[in-house]
Amino acid sequence: MGLKVGVVGAGLMGRRHLQALSDDARVEVVGVADSVAAVAQEAAATVGARPCRTVGELADLSAEAIFVTLPNKYHASVVNEALDRGVHIFSEKPMATSLAEARQIGARVRASNRVYQMGFNRRWAPAYRHLKQQIDAGFVPYSASVKINDGDMLTPTWYTNVTISGGFMYDTAVHLVDMIAWLIGPITAVSAIGRRSCYPDYDDIALLLRCRGDSPVALTTCGHASWAAPQERIELYGDHALLVSEDLDRVRHTTRENPHAEWRQLPSTDTLALWGYRDEDRAFVSACLGETSPPVTVDDAFRSIAVLDAAYASIARGGQQVAVPTE
Repeated sequence: MGLKVGVVGAGLMGRRHLQALSDDARVEVVGVADSVAAVAQEAAATVGARPCRTVGELADLSAEAIFVTLPNKYHASVVNEALDRGVHIFSEKPMATSLAEARQIGARVRASNRVYQMGFNRRWAPAYRHLKQQIDAGFVPYSASVKINDGDMLTPTWYTNVTISGGFMYDTAVHLVDMIAWLIGPITAVSAIGRRSCYPDYDDIALLLRCRGDSPVALTTCGHASWAAPQERIELYGDHALLVSEDLDRVRHTTRENPHAEWRQLPSTDTLALWGYRDEDRAFVSACLGETSPPVTVDDAFRSIAVLDAAYASIARGGQQVAVPTE
């Protein structure tokens, strides 16, 4: 039996998920909602779905699951409306743009029997899957150095509007905040400093994170770095060993015995596979059909927001260390 799915938000992210969902024979996309009728109609036509304007219209089409792919500030309200209607929810990151909204969503999801999955697609990207596999096989990361940069903050147009984005880190760094927790362990405290260099929002930020077992992690993020590769890099430091990734498909593992190990380019079939969208969406559909548990939970989503909230609080306090709330 298939899953009837609706998508709310027909911009770039909505269309990426529509493309990924169209590859899954278990899915019937019944509707695509957008506040701009022409945008909804164009996106819906690509998958043979009905154009809509609201979550209510998608529910009237018997949608059992909804993808929320709107600008950041609208995630919480639309997720809450979807919960009211009893559907499963895939929400693009971030979970919310405030800790209060994140707490509300977390409580409501835990009290329901609905699937909630956060859109941390990088967990399925080839390079990051490789890092996780090496850790599961025995590599122990004692510390790390991590970066994620943007070339500019002009696209989308609301990117530098903090009232919509929540802040620069809610849109980019949140991915590698989740990745650090996934690879190394929960982040318990953060100290951060930031600068407004080229944009009205903080666009140069350096964070020192304390993870489980007092593992230190340095994370830097810049919003005006040009688009030169690598835009993302993770260096994990083990016992006289280095496990490193660049962007989504390049990895290297050096040891005391083999300090000059070559880089490996990991294969991917297309852009959707490289960015992890296809496997991410398939995992959500499997969870909705009761075949598996959601791999990125509401607790994972909340912890990422809690770290960002603590980071911005630390910036406001001149770099003072701030504990990350657990609930």
